[in-house]
Amino acid sequence: MGMHHVRAVADLAMAKLTAVADVRHIHAEEIGKQFGCPGFANAESLLGAVDAAIIATPPDVHAVTAIPLLNVGIPCLIEKPLALNEADAQAIMAAAAKTNAVVAVGHVERFNPAAEALLADGIQSADVTSIDVRRFSPASGRQVPVDVVSDMMIHDLDVMLALKTDEVVAVDAAGAPDDYVNATLRFTDGTVARVAANRKADNRVRELKLTTKAHTYVLDFMNRTVMKTHGNATQTLAVTPHDALRAEIADFLSAVTTKQPPRVTAAHALKSMRVAWRILDAVAKTAKAKRA
Repeated sequence: MGMHHVRAVADLAMAKLTAVADVRHIHAEEIGKQFGCPGFANAESLLGAVDAAIIATPPDVHAVTAIPLLNVGIPCLIEKPLALNEADAQAIMAAAAKTNAVVAVGHVERFNPAAEALLADGIQSADVTSIDVRRFSPASGRQVPVDVVSDMMIHDLDVMLALKTDEVVAVDAAGAPDDYVNATLRFTDGTVARVAANRKADNRVRELKLTTKAHTYVLDFMNRTVMKTHGNATQTLAVTPHDALRAEIADFLSAVTTKQPPRVTAAHALKSMRVAWRILDAVAKTAKAKRA
């Protein structure tokens, strides 16, 4: 993800790429030469060299990377997941609050043009009656440092919680967190959400089906389409094409300059991660019960 961010920032007119940092210092220097900026071996070296930073490290070091920057007021866009535990998430938020630094979190699917079209259709949380989501990928062979919930399902939890603002009151889940997890969430008003993520599937699927009191929506994240059905009538919502990652970075930079909250704040991301942790706890309990 780091290289995707570097390329995106280098293309944006509203920002200038002034430095990159990577613990693999030679790698950082190579990237720096390619994009015409210095490459450093650690984030602390960015102090005084940048006005804002993107943290695209492995998530277990998001906190130790971002906090020195936030402590001196440097805004940060932190890749998802925000953190892998509550303590790190709270530490990030405390550092940002101390200096009033902006923190945005890289839930890029919130900037998917189709997701934007769905979220803009005036759906009220109280009208949502069910949600079904599938996010499947074939095995890629790449090393993934986090479980499938924090890596893949978290995208759908973020979009879901933007649509359904009630609290999640019950979680049932099963699976093998390194590969796949199936979860059922129940909200305070009785709405049920079924969420499945699998990174060793036969086919690639990115689909969200949302039922409200009046309509059914089918969102295809890959093809960037939204179908809206009422009775026997189906319409295709208008979707404005754009690059989601560049839109995410532009939203962060706008928040920095206007002092308005970014689309996905640290608080939003922590809410999603708290649900993710409950899902992982439920998976562990299910596995323990099977062994008993």
